[in-house]
Amino acid sequence: MQIIRKSIIWALLFFTVFTIPVVPESGVAHAASVAVTAPSAVLIDPVNNRLLYAKTPHRKRPPASTTKILTAMVAMDMLSLNKVVTVPDYAESIEPSKIFVRGGEQYYVRDLIRATLIKSANDAAEVLAYAAAGSRSAFAEKMNKKARSIGARHSHFVNPHGLPDDRQYSTAYDLALIMDEAQKYPFLVSTLKSKTTMIYSRSGRKIYLKNHNKMLWRDSREIIGKTGWTRKARHCFVGQIRVYDKKVLVAMMGSLSLWRDLKILADYQFGLAISKIRSNRKLWGRHETKKIQSALKRTGFYSGDLDGQFGPETVRAIEQYQAANDLKVDGVVGKITYKKLMQQGAHTESKSEQIQRALQRAGLDPGPVDGYLGPQTTRAIRAFQKRKGLTQDGIVGPATWKSLQSYL
Repeated sequence: MQIIRKSIIWALLFFTVFTIPVVPESGVAHAASVAVTAPSAVLIDPVNNRLLYAKTPHRKRPPASTTKILTAMVAMDMLSLNKVVTVPDYAESIEPSKIFVRGGEQYYVRDLIRATLIKSANDAAEVLAYAAAGSRSAFAEKMNKKARSIGARHSHFVNPHGLPDDRQYSTAYDLALIMDEAQKYPFLVSTLKSKTTMIYSRSGRKIYLKNHNKMLWRDSREIIGKTGWTRKARHCFVGQIRVYDKKVLVAMMGSLSLWRDLKILADYQFGLAISKIRSNRKLWGRHETKKIQSALKRTGFYSGDLDGQFGPETVRAIEQYQAANDLKVDGVVGKITYKKLMQQGAHTESKSEQIQRALQRAGLDPGPVDGYLGPQTTRAIRAFQKRKGLTQDGIVGPATWKSLQSYL
């Protein structure tokens, strides 16, 4: 019977992964080729709120313990982290997961928040709600008010922990908005990064906490967040994925294979960016990287800043350039890619680079010819303007540009 049961589960998992379509919704970005088992999922760029991936993002579903991100924020809005609170007797009867608080015990708020987010302790969440608002229902009102204030308008909460209740629901999109708001709470974010920690009651009882987020151990990328699970909700997750200086918000509800789905979404957004970024950083310094970015921009493959840093955006531009020029598509600027890129880029020199080259030919030092009109180039422009009797404002207006063109 056990073998038959496992066979049925795997058959259902296979069917779900390969046959559930991504249903289009108006105004939402889609990635139909991304086969996650979660019926609802989103990836959002927090810089511009752009949807990078969406699968029924506004479908209302039970949020399970992802609720606790909102609980932690509301608790921190209302209570000092250093406040000591007393456990009400009824909190002992809350269902697991829990830290088994005892009526009359006292804890610092910061430790109850750690237990809520790391251990996903339902009893700790209940104690926070009682300490902050005096009752579960009063705290739920605060939660709903907070959710509405950040735009999570398709959610409703009646308890602080996410235990089953038909009146409690959210959406993948709303959960991502809640996680975005959580960035304003540094203690909350740092707590989500903790793999393990120890907390103590005021009487000295020691409680070990281990994070439910297995991606902290399984993936080299920074994937932090809050898990959730009930029979009805299945596996849920809300958090963020960071690779170097780039991050995206992620939310999933109803997953049958949470860690697999998270890896799929992380790979979809960042691919093998970490290894490619490391390879490029070993090959090229900041000055050379700026030249590469400038050439990519001139050839139309890069629209980011000329910051001299290899990040996911630069790697993606390299891959696109390699594909368009029949080169090996590995995202790494080797000798062949570099030579071809510099040759092509030289034929489409930008006006900024022409300014720098003209200043060089005028005997001044604008720094590297990379199209970046930084402080060194600006000083050279002022020196050129002084030499020519022009207004020394460091800006290449019509008169300055006309004088510079004689050196090209």
